Amino acid sequence: MEQDFRLGSWVVRPSLNSIALDGAITRLEPKVMEVLVCLVEHAGGVVSKEQLIGAVWPDTIVSDDALPRCISELRKALDDDPKAPRMIETIPKRGYRVLESVELLDAKSPSWVGPAISWFRRARRKGKFRRNRITLLAFIVLTLVAALVSAFPWIARYYNNQGAQLQQQGQLEAAIQNYRRAIGLKSSYASAHYNLGDAYEEIPKYEKALEEYQRAIDADLTFYPAYINLSRLYILRLKDYGAALSLLDRALSLKPQEPSVQYSLYKNYGWANFELHNLGQAEQDLRFALGLVQDRGGAHCLLGKVLDAQGRGDNAVGEWESCAAYSTTSDVEPEWRNQAQERLRKEAVQ
Repeated sequence: MEQDFRLGSWVVRPSLNSIALDGAITRLEPKVMEVLVCLVEHAGGVVSKEQLIGAVWPDTIVSDDALPRCISELRKALDDDPKAPRMIETIPKRGYRVLESVELLDAKSPSWVGPAISWFRRARRKGKFRRNRITLLAFIVLTLVAALVSAFPWIARYYNNQGAQLQQQGQLEAAIQNYRRAIGLKSSYASAHYNLGDAYEEIPKYEKALEEYQRAIDADLTFYPAYINLSRLYILRLKDYGAALSLLDRALSLKPQEPSVQYSLYKNYGWANFELHNLGQAEQDLRFALGLVQDRGGAHCLLGKVLDAQGRGDNAVGEWESCAAYSTTSDVEPEWRNQAQERLRKEAVQ
């Protein structure tokens, strides 16, 4: 939802990530706003945690506290007491629901709508419609087009969600067409650019994937999954480790709060530094990542590689075991899985 709306006494402007009460404006983090919009889109019903995570963090593994933190930030911003909620209610073991009434505010019309209405009024006063049914039909068409234009963000969201479903089913070409339709309706749709990049990776068309991840960042500077995947492609495909580190610096300068996001950024930091043979720094980065999230395999795999490169094979074994144990997590490259298996086979022989 891009259209402004009223939630109780609050005026919510999703495009500006802002809420206002009596003229006092509060800014929300983009993900917090997305959670609020998702709840409002299902106003009156219960939205499950799975629905919210799927809508706000599509195709992204997030920590268990990501959604509760956003809900907590929302309640704080809306001055809502979780023990006696007026705005957002927690339904145990089911999810959340909005309690306050929701009222859509008038969307801004395209610039030509105002002049068209003035023309219509003048034409009606002069009796043109009685003489010319084609003129009346033209006005009706213009009005319908105006209504359609105001609905573009909703339609774009539909195509993006359809694309994600098709991609999960392995229908990549159909998914790509849906992502393109979403972007055609809303060129600054960061999530659609990101999903399109991810689909291009699967084909694989890495150059196009790089372009779409960059467009996602350009559309939303805090869209961290795009930084993660783009830096990964810089390292894995372009071997441009300096560019990867610069991109990661940029992402961290925005101070992301979610531990899973920080983990992925520092994991890629460690990866780039390992490839640059900055082994001490790589170890520091990877241990910091694992201090944030321990049940992901990528940082364990890379730390095993770093420790082996430092001649600390005995210490590396435990990391390779963790790499193998968590080898199904999305941040583990296929090559690392094979390396873990081979490394542990050699260790068993010795």
